[in-house]
Amino acid sequence: MILSRHFLALASLIALLPVGAQALSLPAGSELQSETSENEQVEIATSRFDGGTVPAIMAVGHVNRQAWRVPGQSDHSYQILTSLREQLVQDGYQILYQCQAVSCGGFDFRFQIGHFQAPDMYIDLGDYHFLSIRKGSSFAQILISQSTHDTFFELTFVTPLQDDAPVLSVTQTTPVSAGHPTDPMGVQLTSVGRAVLSGLTFATGSSDLADGEVPALAELAAFLANAPDQRIVLVGHTDAEGSLEGNATLSRQRATSVMNRLINRYGVDANQLTANGVGYLAPLAGNATPEGRNLNRRVEAVLLNTE
Repeated sequence: MILSRHFLALASLIALLPVGAQALSLPAGSELQSETSENEQVEIATSRFDGGTVPAIMAVGHVNRQAWRVPGQSDHSYQILTSLREQLVQDGYQILYQCQAVSCGGFDFRFQIGHFQAPDMYIDLGDYHFLSIRKGSSFAQILISQSTHDTFFELTFVTPLQDDAPVLSVTQTTPVSAGHPTDPMGVQLTSVGRAVLSGLTFATGSSDLADGEVPALAELAAFLANAPDQRIVLVGHTDAEGSLEGNATLSRQRATSVMNRLINRYGVDANQLTANGVGYLAPLAGNATPEGRNLNRRVEAVLLNTE
């Protein structure tokens, strides 16, 4: 396979790949951000987020995870995925599942599948790509996205514990608990990584947050004050009425309004907060009823780090 200049082989990277994996040619300038390697079990996604969990199989073996950053390559994430996929297919792997952010299931898919967090790995919730692939008893997953200036990708390889080991035990994974909205804010954030901020009021089509006290914001502020090393991204969501572009903009503006309220009224350290919006890409309910659309119009707090 002839690769473009963006995918020149880097001999020095080959030694970093797990034993038994193909010597992948990575993009020129790729920088390893983080790596873990241990014997464990890992979820291999096989379909889009179904409203409760990401359908997956559980593979058991030697699991090697790597987070890579490609400086100055902010518009080549799909090309990088395609190059890696073609190399693995040529090595005998068969595709299990491939998707893009909206077809994957948006935020919920990325939240369950991704392993590394910022700053080692950055995922644009509205623009990422995913691939899972299998060769006999070996598996691989690729999650890739980009920031304003760089591309980030996460590689996961699962290989047998020994060369003569039997085929890996593969079973359907148990759905991850979604938590309960009545749990305390801190419990929701530390157990499932996110929480819906209830009690927020915006005028129709507006990003202006109504004045008045919001207990959920006070609770989030208290959590962050007691955990100064923790960081939160506020993610805005909308119903499915209107264009994706317009809803993405509105949801981001509403998340920003919540961020400003937390900083200016509740005294949260600005370094602990960022804001983003995904429009209607990650619904909690169907958009066919007023009740469903109301549930989908929300701002969530997502915990970026757990240590």
